[in-house]
Amino acid sequence: MLDLPMLAFRMTGVGEYIELSIDEVFGFPNETSYGGGYGARGVLTIHATEDSGEYFVKANHYFTTGELFRFSNALKRCYDTLSGEAVLENTERELELKCEFNRLGHVIMSGEFQACPTSKNSLVFEIKSDQTQVKDTISILEAVYKVFGGEQGKKDLLTT
Repeated sequence: MLDLPMLAFRMTGVGEYIELSIDEVFGFPNETSYGGGYGARGVLTIHATEDSGEYFVKANHYFTTGELFRFSNALKRCYDTLSGEAVLENTERELELKCEFNRLGHVIMSGEFQACPTSKNSLVFEIKSDQTQVKDTISILEAVYKVFGGEQGKKDLLTT
């Protein structure tokens, strides 16, 4: 029995954040998705600010647990080396999220969210953070892995 909703990840900056919950999982534990892992639906929340104002999105979002697994691995590599970029690739192309790390410990999260692909409305955002905030995000993503596994779903957990 799954204990849902659960937090998929939360990345914070100074007064800003992007967060994704897992509210429903499709096919668990027997049927994996073409995007890796299991298909899921959750709520994506983006709170971003800039000099001209405050921006907020709260929308249903479809993704796979395999996408979260790949993103987690990329975040860990960047966190360990304090360089590079981690990209959350969304097979549905609703969300683009890139986290760029530099040697000074800064992390710039940038991207775009478009809830409806037939509409021109989208939120382009940038959130400034640092590597100390990423450690908590990695811990949350590791908890997701312990429940859902990686690319092959629960089969990944049986082979490790």
